[in-house]
Amino acid sequence: MVVNYLKSLICKGVLCWLVLLPSTIHAELSAENWPMIKERFFNHRSISPTNLIQIIAPLGAENAAQVPVTLKVSNQLQDPIKSIYLLVDANPIPMVAHYQFPLSFNALELSTRIRMENDSHIRAIAETESGALLMASTIVNAGGGCAGTVAEDEAIVRENAGKIKFQLNPPYKPQKTASATLQIKHPMYTGLQIDAKTKQLKPAFYIQHANIMFEESSVMQVDFNVGTAENPHLTFNFDLPATHHQTNVNQVHIQLLDNERKSFSYTINLKP
Repeated sequence: MVVNYLKSLICKGVLCWLVLLPSTIHAELSAENWPMIKERFFNHRSISPTNLIQIIAPLGAENAAQVPVTLKVSNQLQDPIKSIYLLVDANPIPMVAHYQFPLSFNALELSTRIRMENDSHIRAIAETESGALLMASTIVNAGGGCAGTVAEDEAIVRENAGKIKFQLNPPYKPQKTASATLQIKHPMYTGLQIDAKTKQLKPAFYIQHANIMFEESSVMQVDFNVGTAENPHLTFNFDLPATHHQTNVNQVHIQLLDNERKSFSYTINLKP
């Protein structure tokens, strides 16, 4: 009985090892790609590890085309973080998005959804006011999120592309915090997907830039790339500097630009 039990454990262990092996290999390959990716996007600049950023993501994603990722950031007074690059090593285009913060903050929580083509390291690289680069990373197992087949009606897709939903999140203190959820209706075509009707590659079509403004102050700007999931979703929460606390926020302005140079502008009235 003991021998059979041990055999069972060994078989289960081998099975688990075989299941995990491909993920491990892909993650290792993504790590091997990192030096080339680093040189491509950051040249020979030094990048230091940091504990200022925590990346929260599932170890195994249920849907590789919609992988939830949350960044929790603690800022610093001496050399504050002004922007964050989000990258996936194994994606055909590693740069997912670049988030920029014109106003300083003490703490930030930012959630979004991304595409992943293979198991990979996800990296958040913060750039500080002085130009220093700080990096945090994690590994997520997912695959096939950048390609696939597209079957939507092109006319309907383009009619709805660029529409938004926006809401402030509690505790509703727009003079003190930037806390909101922005959803953008857009297919975010990657250029690697097959059109189900024509059997040809679907040209890349995606939101390229977003600017979120409280009155006349830009609180966050985002440069998107095709690694951002379909229908981009951003939930963010960070405190605003004291100099902003005297500003009455009655309107939020959302400005969007796609890769075909079409622009969209929205104004949300916070008070009737």
